[in-house]
Amino acid sequence: MRSSSAIFSTLAALLLTGCMAGYPLGMSEDEWERLSPQQQLDARQRQAELDQRERERRAEAARIAAEEERRERERREQRLRNAQPGEIVQCVVNNAEGYYAGDWRTAEPVGFTVVRGYPEIIDIPEQDRATRRVQAEARFDGAQITLCRPNRNACTTLAATQNQLRRGAQRDIQLNRVVRGTLYCDTPNRITNKTRPGRKQGEDD
Repeated sequence: MRSSSAIFSTLAALLLTGCMAGYPLGMSEDEWERLSPQQQLDARQRQAELDQRERERRAEAARIAAEEERRERERREQRLRNAQPGEIVQCVVNNAEGYYAGDWRTAEPVGFTVVRGYPEIIDIPEQDRATRRVQAEARFDGAQITLCRPNRNACTTLAATQNQLRRGAQRDIQLNRVVRGTLYCDTPNRITNKTRPGRKQGEDD
């Protein structure tokens, strides 16, 4: 059986490490005060076990999320390598302003590539201050290029046919509290290192 001095020493250490977290196990001050020193020690230890389990749960969730992100990135890169004409769109946001630090300020031109069905997060830095930036999520469904706030509660869209996209299409955009300017998009005429469907390798158009 533990001595009283050992109990109080352990309790003091646990109190120091957990003092910012309030009383353990969701106890009120009154409930806590009614416990004996040994019960308080047991409660702190139980809370420490729960906290450790929660840290392990969060670490595992973070690991799973990172692994899924890696797999998604690999799928996108494979899709990009194997994309057929019309599945990729290349865009530029220019003549733009971003909403930086609560005000509209000149943004650097930004180019990006979107594969059909794979959203991209676009960083738009402030001109001459690249550390300050805003973000938009870009999507392409074959006929529309959509820029949205990352939480997708506001979007702006460039709609165009495949023929229009082959020639290049643009429109003025304004995405609330993110970016406003010109969005220009087109699709590559050829997919690099790929044989176009229906043609043999090396066959001329």
